[in-house]
Amino acid sequence: MVEYLLLLSIVQGITEFLPISSSAHLVFINTFSQTIDQSVQVDLSLHIGSLLALIVYFLQNPLKSKKITNYNPDFLSPRNSIYLILFSALPTMLLAYFFLNYNLIYTIRENIRVIVWCNLIFALLLFLGDYYGGKLNKSLTKKNLFVLAIFQSISLIPGVSRSGICITVSRFLGFSRTESSIIATVMSFPILFASLIYITITIYQKKDIFLTNTIFLAIILSFLTSYFSIKIIIEFIDRIKIYPFVIYRVCVSLIILYFIS
Repeated sequence: MVEYLLLLSIVQGITEFLPISSSAHLVFINTFSQTIDQSVQVDLSLHIGSLLALIVYFLQNPLKSKKITNYNPDFLSPRNSIYLILFSALPTMLLAYFFLNYNLIYTIRENIRVIVWCNLIFALLLFLGDYYGGKLNKSLTKKNLFVLAIFQSISLIPGVSRSGICITVSRFLGFSRTESSIIATVMSFPILFASLIYITITIYQKKDIFLTNTIFLAIILSFLTSYFSIKIIIEFIDRIKIYPFVIYRVCVSLIILYFIS
């Protein structure tokens, strides 16, 4: 159990902010480790680590750093940043309520073929968005925000990748890779925060609260790997480009399709 929890922490941290679908990876691990059940405590520790990493990273005001290239520092105004945080998650939360109310989320998560095909299809869309997208948009508008918010809700389906769909749409809207990555990362804050609240309420209602040294270690590992992946997606994305993530997702999808066929 300890090794499994630590593995999940590392996977969650690495995949949460990179465009490779954290939920799909967690489902894949659970599918091929059927003797182990992922509890709400595990979900809680993973989301706490990722959320803390996000907060710590942006508290350092990294967007002023010279390490971040190929972006307009003024493309995201303070006002639109607040709008992005406050309102971008609303369609996702509404759709999540619908999915949870009708148990659709669990039905989808049990269908690994759907997840694999989503991972493959949206990886190809990520490639197309990056290939055809150009640095044409100088600032994030409310219209852009609305489009991003709508498409982000699709990421409730495991395999789509929340970060991936946000970067894909941002590239089609004309933002650079760096700007698209910043948008996707900022949009993760309300999603992570809402998930954390939901999981905390679930634990409280079940009266199933326990904290162990392993849970604390999972939080630390999730924090460290999440922080590392945030730095990669924002500070180095313009150099490494999108293609390695696309190739990785395609390869993972094809391998899993081979094993389950």
